[in-house]
Amino acid sequence: MLADPTQKLLQELPQARNLRDLCLILAHYTRALPFSRVAFDLDVQHSLLPVDENGELLGVELGWSPEFIRRWVESGYNLACPLVTPCKLRRWPFTWGLDEENLGVDPKWLERPFTAIGQQTISVLKEVGVRSGIIVPVHQPGGRTGFVSWISEEPLAEMRRWVRPYESDLFVAGHAFLNRVEEVVEAQGRRLVDDCPLTERERECLAWVACGKTDSEIGIIIDRSPETARFHVRNAIAKLGASSRSHAVAKAIKKGWIDIID
Repeated sequence: MLADPTQKLLQELPQARNLRDLCLILAHYTRALPFSRVAFDLDVQHSLLPVDENGELLGVELGWSPEFIRRWVESGYNLACPLVTPCKLRRWPFTWGLDEENLGVDPKWLERPFTAIGQQTISVLKEVGVRSGIIVPVHQPGGRTGFVSWISEEPLAEMRRWVRPYESDLFVAGHAFLNRVEEVVEAQGRRLVDDCPLTERERECLAWVACGKTDSEIGIIIDRSPETARFHVRNAIAKLGASSRSHAVAKAIKKGWIDIID
């Protein structure tokens, strides 16, 4: 049987009229649990600022500062965070801890080494007090993968002690929440599917090209050889129908498919 907060969440979600209503419902649910913050993404392949139908930034209600939200998305951290990888491979909730070896995730779901920008995401999260959490992957139509992640400032072992009996509740809550988000977004006529032809690695390499990095420098940044970096850049150029590296960068930025890395 579902806990009372989860049952209340399921009753309130159909009444939400917009994304801000949904964020407030999720925030209220989170406050009923021993978590300080919560995050969600409808599509881990799609790098867009989370805004409501009026263009106002979402996420403050969920415990994040506007500055952090903009930095997280505009720097591409949401695409590069290592914790995104297990979401694509798993169906069930999994816990993680920033202080743990391999982030506390089984190596079969999360292989090392992490990319340089992936390492940066861990440092950025630690800067704002994040230590552990639990992620509910949500696989949706069209091959999209989203997630809801509840965040804790406690060590992983402490967080796990509380969360184990409630994993089923969080599984239900995460799926119900993102399903309702999808319904609201579709009703507003907003685009859900990312039509970018580039892989995550191609986006990352092209973003570094935009910063003026050479193939050798990009190889060092992503912990791969210059040849591998060059391979991804050439693939991106071909997929975008571009005539050069700079042309590919210009086309990708215009489409909103890459962001300039600070």
